Amino acid sequence: MEIDLKRLAKAIHLDVERAGESRYLVFSFGHSYIVDLKSDAPCHCADYAIRGVVCAHILACRMLEGDVDVLRSLRAITPLPQAGRLIRAA
Repeated sequence: MEIDLKRLAKAIHLDVERAGESRYLVFSFGHSYIVDLKSDAPCHCADYAIRGVVCAHILACRMLEGDVDVLRSLRAITPLPQAGRLIRAA
């Protein structure tokens, strides 16, 4: 599975609720989508249905499932914390 980093960046801002064993309800900027990760057509959004790419909705669900490839890809869009920038509470 190829992971598009722009879609992954969008995926971390989506709200996801489990709706069954492999089914999820994804809330995406005023819209909702049902994603079934075990289906041949897991999402019915335009990104997946027309372009045939792994959409942000699928990535959000895979994050919730703990998909190692998706979680490792987060490293590419998340900067490492720098010791000098940490704020300590008083």
